[in-house]
Amino acid sequence: MEGKKGAVFLDRDGTIIEEVNYLRDPADIRLLPGAAEGLTRLQEHYPLVIVTNQAGVARGYFDELHLSRLHRHLEHILAREGIHLAGIYYCPHHPEEGRFPYRRDCPCRKPKPGMLLTAARDLLLDLSQSYTIGDKLSDIGAGRNAGTKAILVRTGWGQEEERLIGGSQLIPDYVADNLLDAAAWILRQRPNTGK
Repeated sequence: MEGKKGAVFLDRDGTIIEEVNYLRDPADIRLLPGAAEGLTRLQEHYPLVIVTNQAGVARGYFDELHLSRLHRHLEHILAREGIHLAGIYYCPHHPEEGRFPYRRDCPCRKPKPGMLLTAARDLLLDLSQSYTIGDKLSDIGAGRNAGTKAILVRTGWGQEEERLIGGSQLIPDYVADNLLDAAAWILRQRPNTGK
């Protein structure tokens, strides 16, 4: 893994921004409390990569062009906070909804690791040195399946999902109150962080 570095993979809705059911309007994009500060701290040490299931495409609620406009708007909001993303990866598929080519059981829909594996290949990342943060156990599964450490945040669906951990094989390495708390935990794992 010489020359490769770890990254932080982040779910979008309920982790970085407020959960909005099938987000369509850029005006509804709002950063969660602690998100900007957490991302700012993390980007000093890790590339930041969003990995997000977007089955609204398969369901016909919006198309991929509209989704890319939403993501550009999110990038502008983050840029105003001094935050730069290394990439945004999304899965537009659903195994039971929609029409071809979107209705399919694909390798990129979390908890499968396809988006993380593609990002690692594209960006030359070391998954064993990486972290995945999300508000659902499917995020934890994607991180685990890709070989990263995984953190569940209690924002978004996180508090409900936390109650399911006991009956699940998907055990996070840490449960954080929000993205800022998750960032602090990640940075405590780094060697020589006392600078």
